[in-house]
Amino acid sequence: MDSQWPVEPEELPDGSLRAPDDVVYRRTPRRVTRRIGTDLLAAGAIVVTDVYPEGLTFSIGDAARAAWEDVAPRLVTGRRTDAHDIQWVGHVWESDDGRPLMRFDGEH
Repeated sequence: MDSQWPVEPEELPDGSLRAPDDVVYRRTPRRVTRRIGTDLLAAGAIVVTDVYPEGLTFSIGDAARAAWEDVAPRLVTGRRTDAHDIQWVGHVWESDDGRPLMRFDGEH
């Protein structure tokens, strides 16, 4: 796969996400912390961000690392506070064969 790949994912009716390579990812109950995010990124996880007005964007490889660098400093791992700038809440998603994906929902 191209390592500079930000593309729009397909959100399926059941809420799962289909990557451009047709792999389907489903949300797990695990929240992303900075440590989990760093570990999953090192394991090759896809990063998906969702924020208005951009919508859903997939990032893989170098683009995933760049997305994580933008998200990590503003990652909320506990209770959300009033947003003064963008803040992100992340969950771990997995494919049926265990491939990781991190989805971050942004709030202004």
